[in-house]
Amino acid sequence: MTIRDEAEPDVEALRRVPFFEGLTTDDLERIATVGRRSSFAVGEGIVTKGQEGGGLFVILSGKASVDVGGKVHELGPGDFLGEMALLAGSRRSATVIAVEPVEALVLETMYFKPFLMRNPSVAVALLEGVAGRLREVQGRVERLETPAGEPEDTSGTRSS
Repeated sequence: MTIRDEAEPDVEALRRVPFFEGLTTDDLERIATVGRRSSFAVGEGIVTKGQEGGGLFVILSGKASVDVGGKVHELGPGDFLGEMALLAGSRRSATVIAVEPVEALVLETMYFKPFLMRNPSVAVALLEGVAGRLREVQGRVERLETPAGEPEDTSGTRSS
């Protein structure tokens, strides 16, 4: 078995992360080499709200429960958490606990940032992905701000 064969499940898991959608297979293979696999037992905390640092976790197997401000949802294989911690080093906004044994690919911020400096094409692709996500969120916010029954202002300017 070659290193490429061993990395294939990690590459496929990374391919499902929206921030990595625009990357080539070679880019994803390079990212996979920065990651490490980590296992979590049932009931074990993966991340805790308010915790500093960390990185991105891509769930490879098992299930985890996410508690964000009292709202709970479940993550399973292919799901991910911590994209903002990976890119911005921000504090955790949720607590995530394994509800089944979980295996995750973990990309730590302290290793990922130097990786980006050595791989500028990956950095550019990630910036494009982040910009796309910001546009998507901005669109959702604008739709929420538009009162029901009022036409949306599509001119790009707002009247007071």
